[in-house]
Amino acid sequence: MKNDSSICIIGGYDELSKSLFKTLKNKYKSTIFINLISTINHDKNLYNFKIFELKKILKLLKLNKVKDIIFLGKIVRPDLSKFKNDGIVENYIPKLIEAYRKGDGAVLDAVVGIFKELNFKVVSPFKYCDSLSLSNADVLNKYKKEDIIDIKKSSDLLDVLSEFDNAQSVVCADGYIIAIEAAEGTDSLLRRTWQIRQDLDQLKIKSGFLVKKIKNNQSKFIDLPVVGPMTIKLIKKANLKGLAIDIKSTIIYKKDDFLKLAKKYDLTIYNIS
Repeated sequence: MKNDSSICIIGGYDELSKSLFKTLKNKYKSTIFINLISTINHDKNLYNFKIFELKKILKLLKLNKVKDIIFLGKIVRPDLSKFKNDGIVENYIPKLIEAYRKGDGAVLDAVVGIFKELNFKVVSPFKYCDSLSLSNADVLNKYKKEDIIDIKKSSDLLDVLSEFDNAQSVVCADGYIIAIEAAEGTDSLLRRTWQIRQDLDQLKIKSGFLVKKIKNNQSKFIDLPVVGPMTIKLIKKANLKGLAIDIKSTIIYKKDDFLKLAKKYDLTIYNIS
């Protein structure tokens, strides 16, 4: 694919975003990364900025003729009280304050809106890297009768929680909700699931599913659910039967390893589009 302009990844420089950055640099030499976490990193075409340094960020984007922006990588929700005026960012503080009152999802939507307003196109990472997603051949699209209750109950609960801009993951086994994702993330949710199932003496029986999907009305360009090999290992440890995800909006980290482990542990992967 030809690309006359640059692609920019903006976010935290973690393992997932680092992996995509490497892939894109190999395909498109003009790819750049703007790292917004406090830890300074060094890599070719990587730039470290404070999250409020919008003027500097825009200057860099224009200098590199960036059109498409990918938001990826974990960053801590910024403290607006620590923002410093730079001649541009202060224009958007009222919009961000209003979004903060509604929740993290609204904040992310506001950020996407700001860059769109400034004539940049925010795109999904899938646009440039199809190895980050599963295909229909990798999953089951029709539920087995014995699995319907666990998956539907979790999915319905996540839909309800979406109203409060909370949680992307739930574990349900034999019709009982075992754990709901809080701020700790999916790995910690699964470790908690293992502990709960151990305390209830349920680890002897393979049952239940991790259900993970985006919130209702969530942007499909930012804060997408992520699963990877560690997810599979922790599902195995908790002795669950597998997981259910929306393959069109879930990022798969180290896809080959993810699928190999799922097959090795005889885990079922459902699509819940």
